[in-house]
Amino acid sequence: MKRKKLRVMLDYIFIYIGTLIAAMGINLFLVPAKLAPGGVTGISIIVNSFTGISLGNLMFIINIPIFLVGLKVFGKAYGLKTLLGITFLSFNIDIIKYIIPNYQSLVDFTKGGNLFLAPIYGGLFMGIGLGTVMKSGGTTGGSDIVAGILNKYFRIPMGQAFIMIDFCVISTAAYIFGIEKALYALINLYTTGVVINKVIEGKGGAKMAYIVTSKYEEVKNIIIRDLNKTGNLFRAEALYTGNERKIIMTVLRNREVFLLKELISGVDKEAFVIISDAHEVMGRGYTFEVEPGGKKKNG
Repeated sequence: MKRKKLRVMLDYIFIYIGTLIAAMGINLFLVPAKLAPGGVTGISIIVNSFTGISLGNLMFIINIPIFLVGLKVFGKAYGLKTLLGITFLSFNIDIIKYIIPNYQSLVDFTKGGNLFLAPIYGGLFMGIGLGTVMKSGGTTGGSDIVAGILNKYFRIPMGQAFIMIDFCVISTAAYIFGIEKALYALINLYTTGVVINKVIEGKGGAKMAYIVTSKYEEVKNIIIRDLNKTGNLFRAEALYTGNERKIIMTVLRNREVFLLKELISGVDKEAFVIISDAHEVMGRGYTFEVEPGGKKKNG
């Protein structure tokens, strides 16, 4: 019990540290350079440029309704750790102005090629920060929740849902800040994604999950309906009791691992879940999607 409490406390600490690092990337590089990299962060930067409302407050105001919808749709899948991620990020974004008073003038983004530093270093800080949050079992809300809802109700794969959301935000930013800033924002988006993958996956690529559960049908539905994935069923025998067990094996992308674990814990808290690296994957549900009729749909 003590070990479990320590693990939870460490997760909360790392979620805070991750949001602090991400907040530094947003404040030191993205805001001064007027780059809106998609998601709630991008929307907040756009609104902040017109209204002057603090960026942290804007992100919190926008995120809370999305969080409540996610809580209603997914239940405990978007629980305390997500709420902490949202709150910590909003708080840290506003507190940095007191920690680093002249943060917006540390780099002159109007000088020479300095603007190129913003998407690279902003993406590096955001990737390390958000990757740390995700690795600790949390999210910072926003696009993660919206993408999950689009996937659940409209069967849009998670990856495509993220692209749709970010495309809308960056297109708006292109109209307001100019096409050049939008192109730099795309570099930031790419850099952030690459660094998040490296933080979460380490040397590995995709994630392979083995799930031992007594709620086989519920878990199967989570994988097929909620995550739009496929997998395999193995029948095994428990060494101690000799009882027959069903083991599900599936392969996921890094952003989907947290959602899988939270959704499974919502239906079977005693499920035994093993997550490991999968270094090369090809096939249905990963390198291409399959439509309900069984036809291959290139991703």
